Amino acid sequence: MIEILRETKDELLAIRVSKELTIADFDQYRNLLRDLMQAYQEVHLYYEMKDVNWVQPVAAIENGLFDVVHGLDYGRVAMVGEKKWQEWAAKLISPVKKKGVRYFDLAEKEQAMRWVREGK
Repeated sequence: MIEILRETKDELLAIRVSKELTIADFDQYRNLLRDLMQAYQEVHLYYEMKDVNWVQPVAAIENGLFDVVHGLDYGRVAMVGEKKWQEWAAKLISPVKKKGVRYFDLAEKEQAMRWVREGK
């Protein structure tokens, strides 16, 4: 499941993912990103993961390929999670993003949002 957060504005996409992530979820996410990437030179992303219990493998692969192709279109990327595998995922995709990815624990989500908005 994907939820667009109210902090989404201008070149910032803020989302929360939870439960099961499907191909349809990732399609929605990629379409939002594509639209922003066409409108702005650089897109910042706040990506919060809460209670994620399943990611369809094909969806994850497609999303990874999107990140490789569009890595230079990202600005600051904050990944916020609660599990070790989520931190590893952030480290794994960081090299393909222009400015890398910063991982924050769920308890630090306000700090993550401030950083992705302001760079501080």
